[in-house]
Amino acid sequence: MDMSVEKLPDEVTRIVLAGSLDIKGAAAVEVPFTTVAGKSSRVVVDCTAVDFVASIGLRLLVGTARTISRRGGKLVLCGVTPPVAKILTVAGMDGLLPSFASSDAALAAVKAGAPG
Repeated sequence: MDMSVEKLPDEVTRIVLAGSLDIKGAAAVEVPFTTVAGKSSRVVVDCTAVDFVASIGLRLLVGTARTISRRGGKLVLCGVTPPVAKILTVAGMDGLLPSFASSDAALAAVKAGAPG
């Protein structure tokens, strides 16, 4: 699992994940992911290159989203592939992790849902 971070205008942080968010992948990105997300109230997680999410990966995403939400912020996903979307739906996490097809839609949603 690879992770890169990009600071965008309006205090938005984009985290780009690539690979499998399984036990190994989640362990590789957990500390940097939560550290970066913990410093922002507006987070877009780009999942275009994520090919699998295991329960440990769901825990990481949902836990981080809840932490940000408690601070009045918002975490959203974008570019979720059909296999990952199916995992989110089957696990009942699609309501906790808003997902948008495009980066622009995700940016608009995160800006509308979090203070500046």
